[in-house]
Amino acid sequence: MGKKLNQAFFLSIYFISPMLVSVIYWLEEPLDSSNVINNLIHRTGSILGIFAFIWICFNIIMMSKIKFVEKNFNLDGIITFHTFMAAIALILAIIHYPLVRLERTYSSLQVRSGSIGFQILVILMLLAIIFMSNRFLKYNIIKILRFYAFRNKFRYNLNKILHNLMMRSVLIVFMHTFLAFTSQVSIVMRISYSFFFIITSISWFNHKLLRRFRSVSDPYIQYKASWDTITSKIITESDKDWAIRLIKQNPSLYPCLQCGICTINCPVSKVTEGKYNPRKNILYTLSGNKKILLNEDKIVIWGCTTCHNCDELCPQNIELTKTFSFLKNQSITQKNGPSYIYEQFKTIFENGKAIPLQLSIERRREELGLPSQLTPDINDIRTLL
Repeated sequence: MGKKLNQAFFLSIYFISPMLVSVIYWLEEPLDSSNVINNLIHRTGSILGIFAFIWICFNIIMMSKIKFVEKNFNLDGIITFHTFMAAIALILAIIHYPLVRLERTYSSLQVRSGSIGFQILVILMLLAIIFMSNRFLKYNIIKILRFYAFRNKFRYNLNKILHNLMMRSVLIVFMHTFLAFTSQVSIVMRISYSFFFIITSISWFNHKLLRRFRSVSDPYIQYKASWDTITSKIITESDKDWAIRLIKQNPSLYPCLQCGICTINCPVSKVTEGKYNPRKNILYTLSGNKKILLNEDKIVIWGCTTCHNCDELCPQNIELTKTFSFLKNQSITQKNGPSYIYEQFKTIFENGKAIPLQLSIERRREELGLPSQLTPDINDIRTLL
């Protein structure tokens, strides 16, 4: 119950805040009685701009991974909500522009600041679609751009650029709001805009700088299982070509957040207490640490039972099982698979089935009135194998 109340509290602040500022704006903005219709259109456009600005500020606060949000909302919900509301904010900003231009003329500085801030946000949205979400992975251009970025080591640096650009765009839009006519005549409006910009700046500063000085710097530590410790192994040998080939085959790996949801929900990881760890396997894969994956304890990659639980729960829609199957095939290619795999293969090769036909099974089938099992064509199966 407490969690639901916290969720309702946060969402009420999220949606009521721009409403309150809009009411303040409506009271502070002088009404032009000579042209009421145009004035009302202008006010509507300004209110849409207020909603867009405040929701972008809140989205940055959500990105900064404050504990209250992270503990009360699941990561999949946060990412979906963040993406949806960012798109809504951009749409409101698009509608805002022609409406506010209908009645008044503005200084070139105000027009440019608003235009530049909006353009940066649009660019960030496009880059996020390409590099930070798998919802549009079906398009080949996104696969190609991800492969190019990974090959040229833009993976983490690109994400840092995106986050820093987001804060710069909010700064520019904040300057744009201060140049507005209502802000110039109303100290209350200046205080309102400043409040949201300041709390956004504090959240960003805390996430980008202060968190680095804490003993625990993992932003997703609350999502990880007790057995899912951060790897301490020093990667001395990295097969970059191998990693590049794998990201080309499975570009959905690119936006992995290393949140650990795959591991905490993996039944095998629970039983083995982290000896089999899907999160670490993806980390080692992207790092090109082929030696740890293929030459150490067999359970490191062969623990996967292909249940697809991780695929269903991943907030980034990453095709993890596809990668784990690739790793198993690599292990077999190096003749380094577990002995039971070869025994299973031999059984299928000789009998055409993983479990050979047995007289006791046939008797039970007859008692149950079931038809006799068809004998497989062993030659066809051997040809396939």
